[in-house]
Amino acid sequence: MPDYDQNNVIIGVGSLKVDGVSVGYTSGGVVLTASSDRMDKEVDQSYAPIGIHKIRETYQIKTSLAEATLANLKIVWEQTEAIVNGSGVRTLSWGMNPAVVEHTLEFEGKSPEGLARTFYCHKAVIWEVGDMNHQKDALTLIPVTFRILPDTSLAAGKEYGYIEDATE
Repeated sequence: MPDYDQNNVIIGVGSLKVDGVSVGYTSGGVVLTASSDRMDKEVDQSYAPIGIHKIRETYQIKTSLAEATLANLKIVWEQTEAIVNGSGVRTLSWGMNPAVVEHTLEFEGKSPEGLARTFYCHKAVIWEVGDMNHQKDALTLIPVTFRILPDTSLAAGKEYGYIEDATE
């Protein structure tokens, strides 16, 4: 009989924080993608590759922010100006910014035991921002992709971050 445990199947949503601050509701979940490019080791003396070499690895987190707040726009558009509260208005000025802004990311969902599972990324940058549609009978979402970068000041094997399951 196969060794299956239905308790290890995770269902549910979580919360996303950028720089320790919640970005609120998301739509479509939070998707973590790990990918790597590999190269065949080919030599003249063999018809088949004699091995495989990893040449690149990348990690990305994609989501759509459902709260189109000025604070969330400031993050995804990498703006540096403060949001200014005036008399009856709140303003985010937006302009050119050649800098790449680094963030920390934290996603908390459920572990297989039903307790907290936390994904923490030491360094993330905005990689792509999708179209923000304003249309009748639809949510205004801010699609965003973060590229996770290694923090090379940390010990080998810990550069990207960690995944932690609560035990109590």
